[in-house]
Amino acid sequence: MNEKVVFDQLSKDVADQVRVRQTYKYFNGTDRSKDLYDEAIRMGEDVLQEHKEGHNEPQAMVDLVDQAIYNSRKALNGQQTDKHSLKMQLSRAGQFLRSQEFAGLPIKTQQYWEREITAARNIEVASNTDQALANKTAIKVATMFDTMEQMRHN
Repeated sequence: MNEKVVFDQLSKDVADQVRVRQTYKYFNGTDRSKDLYDEAIRMGEDVLQEHKEGHNEPQAMVDLVDQAIYNSRKALNGQQTDKHSLKMQLSRAGQFLRSQEFAGLPIKTQQYWEREITAARNIEVASNTDQALANKTAIKVATMFDTMEQMRHN
């Protein structure tokens, strides 16, 4: 008796890794939770590859690997990225870019500020910005203001 092994759900879950890796639960997750998910995906890819090569696993094995992907996806523990600090710095930057002081800066300095603030805004609106990048960008914008402040007093 040769039972037909169904790979549909496993194929869907392996293909879904692209979407999952774009979620904050994945990119802000602990290394351990991401490693478990990545390992389950590797197992799923291996089973699918073996099937393609003509080696069939029993349905129980296919289901077990798919369950591992499902469970490890549910275990991803990243929190939503907190962009409050970055938003505050960008608000401050927006006011500065409209100020007389900014208009009086050398063109190269204005271009630098505009380029950096545009990059920071892109990070702020991106759906896949991790917490470390949001924090680093907020600090960079704040440092730009600190540097400007020091230049005023020299």
